[in-house]
Amino acid sequence: MFQITESAFTDPAMFQGGVLDDGPAWMPLGTLGHSRPLVYDTKNGSWISVLRARGAGTIQRHRHSAPVTAWTMDGAWGYREHDWVARAGAFVYEPAGHIHTLYIADDPGHMLAVFHVFGPLIYLNDDNTPADYEDVFVRMDRYAAYCRTAGLGEDWVRSLLR
Repeated sequence: MFQITESAFTDPAMFQGGVLDDGPAWMPLGTLGHSRPLVYDTKNGSWISVLRARGAGTIQRHRHSAPVTAWTMDGAWGYREHDWVARAGAFVYEPAGHIHTLYIADDPGHMLAVFHVFGPLIYLNDDNTPADYEDVFVRMDRYAAYCRTAGLGEDWVRSLLR
């Protein structure tokens, strides 16, 4: 029989309380939404964040280069290209390569969901030409720029790295 011990080479564990509390950690995303990063996994190229949107409408059209999972905590949202609506308690798996347009449903007109993005995404114009690109580093750099203006500083962003 052998024992399994904790490795000295692992990253430290992370605990964040009050993740859903209002405050400067929420970065504006478009005209309807705010994003609250939970972790940036630079070793694997992924990130986990909470997306909160208030008001019905379209957030963005995009294509993922890797899978994405989403857990809906409140409200309702969907993709214009599909006939389902994710409501509180719904889980969504998005395969790599899908193109979709995220929207917030009219009823109830808000959403709150946790997204785990496993790789880059490309924001698209209506004719499917690239409008912008994000990977974990671009996303983190944009959040760091926001944090400098919001008074959180770069140490806050570094605390989210794993």
